[in-house]
Amino acid sequence: MNAAQWWIFLPACIGMNFFPGPNNLIALVHGIRTNVRHATVAGLARLPVMVVMLVLLAAGLEALLALSASAFQWMRIIGAIYLLWMAWQALHVVVSTCFDLEVRKTLWLMARSEALVAFTNPKLILIFYAFFPQFIDPAEPVVPQIIVMGGTFVLIEVAAIGLYAFGGRWLQESFEDGQSARWLSRFTAAALTAAAGLILVP
Repeated sequence: MNAAQWWIFLPACIGMNFFPGPNNLIALVHGIRTNVRHATVAGLARLPVMVVMLVLLAAGLEALLALSASAFQWMRIIGAIYLLWMAWQALHVVVSTCFDLEVRKTLWLMARSEALVAFTNPKLILIFYAFFPQFIDPAEPVVPQIIVMGGTFVLIEVAAIGLYAFGGRWLQESFEDGQSARWLSRFTAAALTAAAGLILVP
């Protein structure tokens, strides 16, 4: 990958990272429920999943396709069910403007949801399989090129996590009274349901 290719890769990568996909909507929800810092820290849990996928890409594109079509479908279903379960919970729990004192436990649960949604989102695998190879120069060593593209992707992903976490916090601060809190719970449930739909859509 030369400099010209990287400058083409960069804006396309930004568009994909900042698109309101399942994980970004999760970060938004976590921002609503806690604060920017904790939602951002929890969002970083999705990065190891991406690194594993990038390692598989470096090891061989075929490894990313080792999963059968049915396995991909089950991944979608599991991820969607998990998100719908979170949406149901959101409807029955009033969003609090005070962060839970059990910070360590709450952060673990948030981070786990980020990692699980990333793992069960086959679109993430397809991004690395279908998008990255378009910018790989077969005449050059593949691994250094994947490191450059993967590093770029991950750094932009961190920025996207922070932006959606901030957006969630802004929404929380905009709805502070009791009635607005109920609407915020409904918005949270709608965001999680939308995330489930994004996973299920081929």
